Amino acid sequence: MKNVLFFFLLVGFSSCSSEKKTGELQTLDFSVELDTVKVDAGDELIYVAWNLTSSGVSADGKYFYNFRIPKPHGLEVINLETHSLEKVIPMSLDGPNALRSEYISEIITPENGNLIFSDSYQLTVFDQDLDRQKIIRLDQEKYIVDALPEGKRIWFEMSFSPDGSRMAAFYGGQNIGDPMEGIILVNFAQESARIIPLEILESWQKHVTSFIFKGSAIGGTFSMKTILLKDDMVIFGVAAENKAYFLDLKTDSVSTKTYQSQFTSPASTKSFPLQVESEEEFRQVGEEREKEVRYYGFLFDEKNEMYWRFSTESTGAPKVVLTAF
Repeated sequence: MKNVLFFFLLVGFSSCSSEKKTGELQTLDFSVELDTVKVDAGDELIYVAWNLTSSGVSADGKYFYNFRIPKPHGLEVINLETHSLEKVIPMSLDGPNALRSEYISEIITPENGNLIFSDSYQLTVFDQDLDRQKIIRLDQEKYIVDALPEGKRIWFEMSFSPDGSRMAAFYGGQNIGDPMEGIILVNFAQESARIIPLEILESWQKHVTSFIFKGSAIGGTFSMKTILLKDDMVIFGVAAENKAYFLDLKTDSVSTKTYQSQFTSPASTKSFPLQVESEEEFRQVGEEREKEVRYYGFLFDEKNEMYWRFSTESTGAPKVVLTAF
């Protein structure tokens, strides 16, 4: 065993309280145990430079797929039952099975066994043998483009249904620093799409700092946006706030819940400028924003029928908090 990759997995359950909704005290008994799983990579070096973000877990939970961004590109197939790297499948940006870009942001794993590689602009669908089946350009498909207001685009944050047939994503302006304007719902199987404008997203602009050069925005730092498509509900939020928004797709109505935590700040309270004009200012804002409290997206646990969420904060002693909902 030349190289070993360590995964930290939640494998057990001790007693703890869930976070509570404002005005309500709720308790939930559960326990968590962290375990370290060693993965035998043989003579290979597993690609971890992007913190395993270009990856996905099979629908049955038996395999972990990890895309190698540096050349030679390939898909690492890790068996989570034997804790071993089974194989590395070569992949290319040329030829009949090509990807459009090596910058893969996510691998979606539908229940039918297919693999969908997303680079945020294109979805490339492969079968289990990595033979390309379909390409979906989110910025060119007529049924998607026609659903969007003129001059608007789909943003990078997106979520898919378990079978990969539906997607929920934010949409907004083309330029860096433009506000999000709503959520677009896409049904790939029916080749249909519709938008739901949401004025509440404008309030998130206070968490954006644009880098202005010669009068134009050429960069920006943002508080992460989160989105989860779950059945007939879209759960979304901004990482700077301990708050969740719920879009009911049956009625297109939105409700919100604000939570309290004894471990982390209720929100990012530091005031950041909306615009900066020097690289030094831009770097400082980015570093300070990284220290602020950050509430990540909700993860649904099918086995225990609950939601999990990580949060981090480094304004004092660095901390990571896991919450059950």
